[in-house]
Amino acid sequence: MNTNRSSYALGAVLGSALVLAMCAPAVAADIYDGGLKGGYEVPPPPSDHNFYFKAYVGQANPDTGNMWNSGYETNDFTVHHNDIKSSPIFGLGVGWQARHWLRFDLTGEYRGDTTYFGSDQYPGGVGFGPGTNEYTADMKSWLGLANAYIDMGNWCGFTPYIGAGIGFSNISVEGLKDVNVPNNGVAFGADKNTTNFAYAFYAGASFDITSQVALDLSYRWVNMGNASSGDVTTYQGNVAYAGHQIKDIQSNDVLLGLRYKLQREPVSYVPVK
Repeated sequence: MNTNRSSYALGAVLGSALVLAMCAPAVAADIYDGGLKGGYEVPPPPSDHNFYFKAYVGQANPDTGNMWNSGYETNDFTVHHNDIKSSPIFGLGVGWQARHWLRFDLTGEYRGDTTYFGSDQYPGGVGFGPGTNEYTADMKSWLGLANAYIDMGNWCGFTPYIGAGIGFSNISVEGLKDVNVPNNGVAFGADKNTTNFAYAFYAGASFDITSQVALDLSYRWVNMGNASSGDVTTYQGNVAYAGHQIKDIQSNDVLLGLRYKLQREPVSYVPVK
């Protein structure tokens, strides 16, 4: 009998707790809709619509899909090396928190000076022998993106998120040099800028340092398109080929930044006099 009474009592307590938990959102809504009964004036709930500014730095770790020039049409080239070295990233942005879980921003960044290295080999053909080419060039780029993010909840100030962006890249190839050691040949490429469609995907987390300042750490994969030098001319002044192309440039970026939110102070509850 005592056991049954204890079970009934436990059931009543659990049932009451469940009802109270279900009613809590409604009570919170009533607080903001009409004020809390019992002598308190409550201001409207804070809006999750606000603008923010961001600044970030990072490291770009680019990769290339392939390289190509018009010489590849006339011989069987084998590519041995095709690489772009890491470079620093410096960026700024402005954004809008549309919902507590959804935000948008526009970012622009300079991806610092870096170096391109490539090498290939060809077996030769009618009228010319085998040879190799070793390519080097300086590269730098700009990246502008319109981004959207989904914030997946807040735990003790930490907010993980995912995102995607589309925009454009501008890639500069400067000072290209093509050295053919077996044939004692050297050629130089003219400088050239290439503008491409670009797109990116993000995964990261932010931490609220204050109600207005958040520290942000993220990983980003971005596709920046192709780049090319201008006409490549031999040391004798003859145009060797139209340009050396660096194709399908992608990058694995690590970004660290700060976001400053333009929002009012947290809600305060003032007793009624």
